[in-house]
Amino acid sequence: MAFKVRLFPGAPDYETLHVAKLTCFPLETRDYRPYSQVRICFAADALHLQFLSFESKPLPDSRMEAILQFLDAGPPLRLSLQADGASMASAGDGSEPLDGVLVHTFEGEDLQGVYWGGNIIVSSHILGRCASGFSARPGVTFRGNFYKTCENSRRPHYGCFFPADFSLSREDPRNFGEFVVIDY
Repeated sequence: MAFKVRLFPGAPDYETLHVAKLTCFPLETRDYRPYSQVRICFAADALHLQFLSFESKPLPDSRMEAILQFLDAGPPLRLSLQADGASMASAGDGSEPLDGVLVHTFEGEDLQGVYWGGNIIVSSHILGRCASGFSARPGVTFRGNFYKTCENSRRPHYGCFFPADFSLSREDPRNFGEFVVIDY
């Protein structure tokens, strides 16, 4: 079943969005599966994502990532955020960085525990450069996945939203699921 991505006519309201819970950790042999989630939507001005990971003492290279394929023939959009605040936005394999993507990081604590994360905003102009021809309209679909990873040997983990084969590249279309744009 496709994950619903809301289309807002104005500013997005993150609290009303569907939550993509990253619960699939196919390589985890221990019990380290940090609860992580992603919210995603389109607004008139941009693509908006919110990454959130509950890790009380995350390693600096603990990472959340979105890889989104808007067009069958185009390069995927890759957005990532690390616990230390480092971020990256690129088209394709990462060799084409995208300048102008806005990132607002945050950390805090609530009843569920200590968390870190951030909001990432990809303007319509930037999205048009890496997905020319894509238009976020109700019923339009695209493919991709969300990942929660850390390759540090002290606490390695590889999680995802849609089931993924981590022996393949994360950009491999076989690791992608379907997203559908809605306006309700």
